[in-house]
Amino acid sequence: MPSQSGEDYLEALYKLHLEGGPIRTTAIARALALSPASVTEMLQHLASEGLVVYRRYKGVTLTPKGIDAATSMVRRRGLVMVFLTRVLGMAGRAAAEEAHRLEHALSPEVERRLCALLGNPQLSPLGDDPIPLCPSSPDDCPTCQRKGYVPLASLTAGHRGVVQAVLDDEIGSLGLARIGLDVGAELQVLRSTGTSVTVLVRGRRARLGWDVAQRVVVMRLG
Repeated sequence: MPSQSGEDYLEALYKLHLEGGPIRTTAIARALALSPASVTEMLQHLASEGLVVYRRYKGVTLTPKGIDAATSMVRRRGLVMVFLTRVLGMAGRAAAEEAHRLEHALSPEVERRLCALLGNPQLSPLGDDPIPLCPSSPDDCPTCQRKGYVPLASLTAGHRGVVQAVLDDEIGSLGLARIGLDVGAELQVLRSTGTSVTVLVRGRRARLGWDVAQRVVVMRLG
């Protein structure tokens, strides 16, 4: 488990990771308002914990373990932000500062209860930043079931849905985004064979392997 300062680094790395490609030390330093030397020291520590791969002069990339940890951090902060603004009525800036303090102490049980209380919110109250979906299967979550969240693989030909999340970045969420299958995209299933799913998304056909289709979460439309 990374320290609080390590978690702050992971959150910054997560946002830069979504832009694609190796992350430069200078970019991390700018994001955290720290010196490159301090950033390098922390990156080496995170690498020793298996959270990042750090190559001097070539940048840093998150490992699958790092992606999981960073996504969890971003999700917890988002849930706390929504709770503070929606339930307690706090202003955005004050809520952001408080959420930064509270997120590090949030237990998995409290996180689950916040998710259920707030109706599994999808966006941060301070803009359009998405809150990562719970990594659990929607089949295991009553809130997801009420909202009609299901794996893409469960839809049959003719069904439509809106992409809510890709639960495992290792399967290439960035690659899926390049073909238009990103969060918010509406799709229609053209064919489902049990080994692959063919969809129409943003006017184009795309064929996904079954394993990928099981990890793409959609809100069923019909």
